Amino acid sequence: MQSRLPPPVPPQAPSQAKTAKQPWRGGRLPQSEVDRRIAHLLEVAGREFAARGFGGTNLDRLVALSGVSKTTILRRFGSKEGLFNTLIDQTMVAIRARLAAVRFDVEHPRRTIEQFIDAYIETAIGNPLGHMLLGVAILERTASPHLSRMILDQAREGLRPIADFIARLMERGILCRADPMEVALDLQGLMTQGFRVFVENPAFLTRPGRSGEIARRFLKGWS
Repeated sequence: MQSRLPPPVPPQAPSQAKTAKQPWRGGRLPQSEVDRRIAHLLEVAGREFAARGFGGTNLDRLVALSGVSKTTILRRFGSKEGLFNTLIDQTMVAIRARLAAVRFDVEHPRRTIEQFIDAYIETAIGNPLGHMLLGVAILERTASPHLSRMILDQAREGLRPIADFIARLMERGILCRADPMEVALDLQGLMTQGFRVFVENPAFLTRPGRSGEIARRFLKGWS
């Protein structure tokens, strides 16, 4: 009797074999999945810092909410403070990029300063995460003074473009000579009216015509 064999299975085309996506079956996570989980962790951490403050945010709770192990968090960020600082860094990258995009024109100092003020207020207040992190740092400055130092260090770097512009105005005799960064910090004080106002009453900082008022006062005070 002749045996009846099943028909041969046609071989898979080489292109199909190469392009077929293989499911993850354990072991080392793909980098894309690592990035996704870390992004989720930072999102969860931002919400927790906003709701509970820096002191009230617990790593064990972050582990439970994010699904990222404490070992991974500590290896990647070092501590809860390192995680907080990473959130600040990410926020400040976007803010600094916006401020650096202002066209600094020494022929029109007042207009330039007004544009910088508008950009500063827009990015600092319009970025919810940045506004929240600043609020945590300011409101907990007594319990966690290192947070305020972090914010101050980042703020100084954010003011670098306007400090360089101020130095150019000083070279032209438009402004009195002084330390450009200290003068930039004076402008920051005029813009924010103190960081507590910045955090608790942002509507006060965005009222129409305010950037022009600040620019006039600033130029008058340093001319």
